[in-house]
Amino acid sequence: MGLDLWHEGARIITVAGLPPIGCLPIVITVFSGEPLTNRRCIDRFSTVAINYNFYLQKELDLMQNSLAHLGSKIFYLDVYNPVYEIILDHRRFGFEEVSRGCCGIGYLEASVLCNPKSYVCPNTSAYVFFDSIHPSEKTYFILFKALRPIIDSFLSSF
Repeated sequence: MGLDLWHEGARIITVAGLPPIGCLPIVITVFSGEPLTNRRCIDRFSTVAINYNFYLQKELDLMQNSLAHLGSKIFYLDVYNPVYEIILDHRRFGFEEVSRGCCGIGYLEASVLCNPKSYVCPNTSAYVFFDSIHPSEKTYFILFKALRPIIDSFLSSF
């Protein structure tokens, strides 16, 4: 795959890992067994993300080693840890709601179910998630700040 990207002209490649998927509102709603009263992260799903990220990093390292002589660089972006930190310590980051999204009732709505006719909470900055899957703009900004050193590193390699 890396060599295919190199042949297409890619010289700097960034790949983001998975977030703590067991903490997504939709996952909690569908798999908690008590979706209205037990809104905690489901560790078995987040463990899948941890394992996936581990093997992804190993593969990216192998790809980097095979492309280094061609002048390409591959960077891994750890999304899991910053998002998990936000979820665990959401009040420190200024969030009030961590286990449901701002759109609709926040338990299942995502994508087309969040549209211009959907109810949206009055303060999206108080929510870690905008819908039941996607982080809010504020969460993305905090994530960007956490990833900024890696982003600066690959930008300086031009």
